[in-house]
Amino acid sequence: MIYLRNAVAMWTARFPAAHLDDRLLRVDRPVATRVILLEPPDAATVAGIAALDRAGTVVVEDVFTSPDASPLFASARAMCMPVMNRPPGPPPGAPAVPVIEVRDPAALADAERVMVDGFPFPQLQPWVRGQALPPQVLDLPGWRVWLAYRNGEPAAAAYTYDDGHATGLYWLATLSAHRSRGLGRAVLSAAIAARPDHEFTLVATEAGRALYESLGFTVRTMATWHTLTAVTRSTSAAPPVAPSRWPA
Repeated sequence: MIYLRNAVAMWTARFPAAHLDDRLLRVDRPVATRVILLEPPDAATVAGIAALDRAGTVVVEDVFTSPDASPLFASARAMCMPVMNRPPGPPPGAPAVPVIEVRDPAALADAERVMVDGFPFPQLQPWVRGQALPPQVLDLPGWRVWLAYRNGEPAAAAYTYDDGHATGLYWLATLSAHRSRGLGRAVLSAAIAARPDHEFTLVATEAGRALYESLGFTVRTMATWHTLTAVTRSTSAAPPVAPSRWPA
């Protein structure tokens, strides 16, 4: 699947020491552990994730288990979101507001703050400069960060990762004071215009789905994000269910 390949390449570029095998990718960060399932999970995989000795939150991305199936983790909070792809081609029209590709630490801090506060990400609150996107990402091959302005203020941002085959879009967000003014569209259009020869892939919130569809993205599968806290993980391993493969 295009999205899984891109996400794994993005995370391992940022965290070379991440655990990767045929079953999953696990990235241990101070604020949370991210697990991306790479094959339908069996009982041993589910139990191993539930037993992780981590003080913080564990977020599991799962594109294999049907959203209609019994939950993998009985005590987890689950959220289903569409995985969307866009074929190669230029965006329909140029960005309507100024969008820059971030190239210096100061602008990166502005973009990082927009992403952290625009979603918002509770585990990253209050925003601390460099905690989510340290300056080192500016030097990582494939990473690009995008920032849109409104009235001279940082207003919308995202980052992309080019794995050599496709480009993934991540963390597209607009600050609440600047929403419904085309800024998210401008950021995404600028990113697509930078690699019109590439297929794009992303995980969409329902709030953003209409925007992505208007720019040529279509749903390819559904992903379930399971969020486990330290309190619930000890009782979170649910009886395994037969996983359902969705089209890639």
